[in-house]
Amino acid sequence: MRPLTIALLAALVWPLASRGASPVLYESSLGCPSCFWELVLTGHPTDPDQLALAGVFGGLRLSRDGGRTWSPGAFLDVPIYSDPKALVTGDGTLLLSALASLTNPADGGSVRSGVLYQAPLSDASFPGTLYQEPPADLPAGVRSIVDFPKLAYAPGTGAIYIGANAVRFLDGTLGPGLFVSRDGGLTFTEQKLDYGSPGQTRRSPPLSMDVTPQGALRIVVTAGADQQDRQYLLRFDVDATSFDVIPGPPLSNFYAPIALKARGGTTGWLVYQGPEIAIDETGPHAGRIYATWAQPQSIVFDPAVDLGRYGRDFDVFLAFSDDDGVTWSTPVKVNEDGTTGDQFFPSIRVDAAGIAHVVFLDRRENPDLPQFDVYYALVAGGRVSRNVRVNGLHVTIADTYAGREVGDYLDMVVAHPTRSYVAYPCLSAAYGPTDACVAAVDPTQFPPSGDLLKCYRAPATAGFVPHVVTLDDRFEHKIARVVAPATLCNAVERDDNPVLYPSGHLRCYGITDTPPQAHFARRDVPVDDAFGRVTWTLTASETLCLRAATDFQEPPPNLDHFKCYRARPKAGMRGFVRRSLALTDALEGKTALVLKPEALCVAVDVDGAGFRNPAATLS
Repeated sequence: MRPLTIALLAALVWPLASRGASPVLYESSLGCPSCFWELVLTGHPTDPDQLALAGVFGGLRLSRDGGRTWSPGAFLDVPIYSDPKALVTGDGTLLLSALASLTNPADGGSVRSGVLYQAPLSDASFPGTLYQEPPADLPAGVRSIVDFPKLAYAPGTGAIYIGANAVRFLDGTLGPGLFVSRDGGLTFTEQKLDYGSPGQTRRSPPLSMDVTPQGALRIVVTAGADQQDRQYLLRFDVDATSFDVIPGPPLSNFYAPIALKARGGTTGWLVYQGPEIAIDETGPHAGRIYATWAQPQSIVFDPAVDLGRYGRDFDVFLAFSDDDGVTWSTPVKVNEDGTTGDQFFPSIRVDAAGIAHVVFLDRRENPDLPQFDVYYALVAGGRVSRNVRVNGLHVTIADTYAGREVGDYLDMVVAHPTRSYVAYPCLSAAYGPTDACVAAVDPTQFPPSGDLLKCYRAPATAGFVPHVVTLDDRFEHKIARVVAPATLCNAVERDDNPVLYPSGHLRCYGITDTPPQAHFARRDVPVDDAFGRVTWTLTASETLCLRAATDFQEPPPNLDHFKCYRARPKAGMRGFVRRSLALTDALEGKTALVLKPEALCVAVDVDGAGFRNPAATLS
């Protein structure tokens, strides 16, 4: 059997006229000019209405009504500078670590130090305590004694963990370190983090932290040499007094976190790649560690680009471990676009039901322009959902901040099973974002994420007897003649995203209308599938696809029959952008080039047998 050049996206497509409500319920802007840079969003673990968002230079906004309205909050005692990280404990206490701007006693200049703010999330002001204070004998000229802090909390013990880079230890040495408080943040102890090994020429600081259901700290870092890098998981004992280093998933082209602001341009953008980790605390896979990261397909060295090199075609990946990092699942590509547009700045959280929520910045729609969008995916059982665009207006990036246009990272998602929130830089001006926005999302309203189907030419091996059937679908009622078998369609993995129903097959037949019946009335149909929102013109019916059993495997009972209509992009609309997908089914694994739309297939009632899902659609 020869494969066709099309892939059918089973149950992944809803025409806009018939789909349910958008999962994005409403959006709000915060009126906080400093909140978009290195923004972090957090919320109460059991009260979805209570939220907090912080940025740099004291930017803080609080919401008591699920992000509809926001009011200013205040940091007390210590002036915040940058690098916030935030979480809310089970009793509703906001913990927020950051860099503070203090004074070097030796020369009167500023020095960045570490601060932890905390108070009930329901308050409006949050006192701060230094966890790293400039010593009295700090040499003149020193401008930082800690950098890039990360935050975690162990509910069972009440321990607060802050991992950091470039820590100036009491003995005067510098390096990555861990600060631990066991008295609610009043005092901290410090310890060095030595996780390097021979042969490594680069090592990241702590990038992301979480705790296991037993309260043991886990930190993810990266390290490598030449052009090879790998994730490493630092696994601490429950007391956080010692740790081992476990190799994690390998990374490709990870050493150059630089993207072009516009394809074909010469201005680079320093982007955040992760990895970010999140641990399922109470879901059906309690203890599962999720990791998400972004990496480019290749590195381009170009002296015309201001930073000398850049990554081409960043994608976001996800893997998980059910044995505390010893083994990992095959990484799955989260973004489903198949284009060469970039995706990066990944954020991840796991809700109480064990669903992982992944949010990232995305360039799929306008890679030739200096702008981005915000996309969102759910991960259930290791399987990635359809991607949903969250933001309304495209967000412009400019050349204002020397390549660091939204900061070093973004923590964009708060996750609950039936209500989640996504924060992002927004309200662009000529010089880039000017505010932060928050969208409320209902995860239960995500588009259905059924299987992809790959179709092969498969004529009958013996004589086929044509016959007549009655077909009813959303477009027409017809009596059709089934002429001959045409294709067989198998469920297929996309970029290692596993299939839901391996036994899902369709056998497709050519059909013609029996006379005398009116010809199909040409019509324009809005379509929303994994490749975007478009309008197609349908011109004629041509195929009937029936659910089929193969190799003695019955098809899933919720799979419909489909009637397919010849389709093409509506005249005057932007043409289809070719894209590549790695497709693996029971017959073969190949990278396929998707050339153009061919057909729109809708669920059909055959001879009065009814529907499983009248809204089911393939493209």
